Amino acid sequence: MSMDKKEGKEMLEHTWSLDSLYKGFHDDKFQKDLNDLHLLYDNFQHFCKELSTYDEQIQVIESVKLLEKEYDLSYRLRLYCILRQSVDTTDKETLSYLNIVNTRISSFSVYKAQLKDVIAHAKHLDDIIKGNDMLEGYSFILHEMQDKASHSLSKEAEGILANVVTTSVKAFSDMYYHLTSHVNVECLGKTMTLTEVKNLCHSTSKEVRKEAFLCEMKAYEQIKEPLAFSVNNIKRQQLMEAKLRGYADPLEKMLIDSRMQRETLDAMYGAVDKYLPKFHEYLRTKASMLGYDNGLPWYDIYATIGESNMTFTIEDCEAYILKHFKNFSDDLYGMAKQAMDEHWIDYPSHTGKQSGAFCENLGWIKQSRIITNYADTLSDVITVAHELGHAYHGMMIEDQQPLNREYCMPLAETASTFNENIMYNALINDADPKNKLFLMDTQLAALCQNICDIYTRFTFEKSIFDNCESRFMFATDLEELMLDAEKKCFGNGMDHDWLHPFRWITKVHYYIPDIAYYNFPYTFGALFSRGLYAMYEKEGKDFLPKYRALLKASTTNTVEDTAMVAGIDLTKPDFWEASLQSITNQMDAFLNLVKEMK
Repeated sequence: MSMDKKEGKEMLEHTWSLDSLYKGFHDDKFQKDLNDLHLLYDNFQHFCKELSTYDEQIQVIESVKLLEKEYDLSYRLRLYCILRQSVDTTDKETLSYLNIVNTRISSFSVYKAQLKDVIAHAKHLDDIIKGNDMLEGYSFILHEMQDKASHSLSKEAEGILANVVTTSVKAFSDMYYHLTSHVNVECLGKTMTLTEVKNLCHSTSKEVRKEAFLCEMKAYEQIKEPLAFSVNNIKRQQLMEAKLRGYADPLEKMLIDSRMQRETLDAMYGAVDKYLPKFHEYLRTKASMLGYDNGLPWYDIYATIGESNMTFTIEDCEAYILKHFKNFSDDLYGMAKQAMDEHWIDYPSHTGKQSGAFCENLGWIKQSRIITNYADTLSDVITVAHELGHAYHGMMIEDQQPLNREYCMPLAETASTFNENIMYNALINDADPKNKLFLMDTQLAALCQNICDIYTRFTFEKSIFDNCESRFMFATDLEELMLDAEKKCFGNGMDHDWLHPFRWITKVHYYIPDIAYYNFPYTFGALFSRGLYAMYEKEGKDFLPKYRALLKASTTNTVEDTAMVAGIDLTKPDFWEASLQSITNQMDAFLNLVKEMK
């Protein structure tokens, strides 16, 4: 066998199979579902025309049935096209069918809005739900629809806002994407894009990292003034719309969308404030090890202590994951083994394949599919374990009704990050001192990002909303606010002469038209899963039923009620402090190892 054929065979062995969904676009199942989606549109249209002729009970029941059918058909058809496209972005047939499916899905939008409006304004919803098994299963999201409807404006006002969005917040958002994608940066003797320069922060060379940082700063100077206008106007409109809709501020809106109470947020950040000095100590120690006296300069925020010589083939990766998943639970092990044996995972990187990694849960066939671009590194092993966490979460909710399979952002990374904790714990325990130091630093650096950096972004955004009504903030004002936030959250762990004044440009989340505070859920997710892992370390196998029950509850409850399934009160600081204490215990172990190696 030639080398090319051998490599081709190996690649095929490590690609996914989508046959359980459809065997291709010409599969009778795919064509039937596509036709059913077309016929369903006619049902939507007819029902909405005759809506006023039905009593409220029939309106609600039939609306839910139609929404359920549309979600189920649309999800499986669109997902199949997206999965096909992700491994071959150039395939014309896939692009054609994706366009057909998206066009059909978008045609439902007006009618879906009408049906949701019926539910949202039903006067006797509780009576209608009572005794109806289907509706009782949807009780949480139906009441959620009603609660959110209280923040809706008149149809005329909603229409005006929808019509002006393209010339208001969307226009400022588009300007951001245009400016950041078209600015050229002279760096290291080359003309680079902003993305190329930013990626150099992960270079193994300190000199390269520093030079790239300085070049990045110069690039922002070219575009900072128009982007200051973008930030000011996006945030002003978000604040205005929030108040128009009856929210106290955009933070309240984001908390409601996140199914989370303000008390929980306050408890979490209260605990973070208490433990920040420990993160600062870790950063100062790391800075000292890298040769700095005044804390870590921003250009070395991604620098690692030492280098790892650990490599993993795909076979090594699967064997290692299965070994340690089995130590955790039989069902996590069984699901992961099924994923590997039945080709749920697409490993190899190749031309035309989408970058990065993701997991899609296929509840209707009780499976998932995972894409990664595997390169034999430690990071790749963690990524596979992470995505298998999403698959495990999907398995826990696969018996939910179709409309109950979406979880809110704070809980989205619970199982995936929990799996990272399983793997890091195993890797650290198995490693020699050199690799152990590298592994501990890698995990702690990521946690610093989720705690200190995310807190910085949250603090900065809050300061924007506190100021945007009373004054226009020029670029220099925004720089000052960002530096103040960095000094507060990173403390003396970072060198104050080498902070990053333009983080308000680097983070695209500030420019999303309809979402504010796209930050605190990351801290929540990191600390929630870490706290759960700390409970597992304390309780052992007795923790597993709680963990499963919690994941199963995650799509039909608030985050507080979800956590309470495992006996956790998120509105009190205890859980958050225990989670942070488990991190600081690891920091202490890191600091002790540093001392031993001196």
